[in-house]
Amino acid sequence: MDLKKKIIIVEDNDVYRAALKGLINAQDHLEVVAEAGSGGEALKIIKQFPADLVLLDLRLPDRNGYDILPEISKNADVKILVLTILESDHNIRAAFEAGADGYCFKDVSSQELINAISSVLAGVRYVSPNTLSYPEERRAEQRQACDCDIVWAYFNKDNKVSARMLNCSRAGCYFETPQHLTTGSTVLIRLEKRVPGTEQNGAGSVRSNTVAEVKWCDSRNNQYGVGARYHFAS
Repeated sequence: MDLKKKIIIVEDNDVYRAALKGLINAQDHLEVVAEAGSGGEALKIIKQFPADLVLLDLRLPDRNGYDILPEISKNADVKILVLTILESDHNIRAAFEAGADGYCFKDVSSQELINAISSVLAGVRYVSPNTLSYPEERRAEQRQACDCDIVWAYFNKDNKVSARMLNCSRAGCYFETPQHLTTGSTVLIRLEKRVPGTEQNGAGSVRSNTVAEVKWCDSRNNQYGVGARYHFAS
């Protein structure tokens, strides 16, 4: 008798989806039975393949995860674990209100992801701990002071604003800007100057062009404090 729990992956990034499938299928108690790369495709797949859990990205072509969550949750037999880069409290609340059973961040370890899947399958509500807070991080990570002037820009928009980076690490940074940023948006960070010695103390990992994902943006003292995690540095 096959006692493996059946998983459907809904993720538009082919490379990341393949990595997820490999990780899940390597577990004795889990098996990927179907995959989808868009919201519309996901709804069709879920009707065709009985499953115990849907692993759902929120950012999808045609219909996003929030759009299809209520429809998936109508099936009482399937659990839904959101797997996303979006870490704001607003995103988490919205997902659970739409029908999610768990909320996991994409930057967690492989073991934490498997634990999240197992928890939701067992009927336990799961939420990843936030990566960044204001201005420190909730997860332990060494950060370096980096008092550099930067400019950032939304991609595909002619909109650049000066900002001041206060600290950074190899994974993310914290900076202040006079303009509100949208959580989950993509920004291009460009350093205009460096503090002497930053190449040696770790802050030099933030280079001239760095793509980052905005994790949160809070208003403090007529400035917006912004937490961001890098996609890559070049």
